[in-house]
Amino acid sequence: MSSFSYTDTEAFTIAHAKRIGSKVATDLVRFNSLYNGVPSTATIDDYEKEIVEFLRHDVVSSVIYGFKREGKWTEATVRYRALPGGTLVTDDDPGKIRPRLDIAGASFTSFLVHNNNWSSKSAAEREAIESACPFRRSSGTEPPLESGYWSDDLNYFAGGRGLGRSTVRKT
Repeated sequence: MSSFSYTDTEAFTIAHAKRIGSKVATDLVRFNSLYNGVPSTATIDDYEKEIVEFLRHDVVSSVIYGFKREGKWTEATVRYRALPGGTLVTDDDPGKIRPRLDIAGASFTSFLVHNNNWSSKSAAEREAIESACPFRRSSGTEPPLESGYWSDDLNYFAGGRGLGRSTVRKT
């Protein structure tokens, strides 16, 4: 009788963060093509740089991108949540952003939540991470959905870390 054991470890690198970040950016480009050039390509580039930086330092819990109206997320919104290290999931292709959703009176924005690793960083470390980003976020409360619920649909994974994507579905 034979027994086999296999161990694989992979360090998370900037290349892994960029791979995941590029998939998020691809989703945002799809928003741009479906919703009259919103968000702009410059904004997409900034969001991509930011998510890469936060993934690289493992300090993001979740981030939402989408259209907000009267303080609530519309159906034209996606949420990404950090997957725990060691989670075995498929690495999906980006896309599948739904067209022709109601965004009348809404504006495109984003909301990011840091994980516990952020709190364990020193003030100097947090400052260095934020300084590497193209913009600074302010604090606030996560907006609710106008209607519907979050439905998990895709996973973006590289180097032992990933983001699980959810879209809004009607109830």
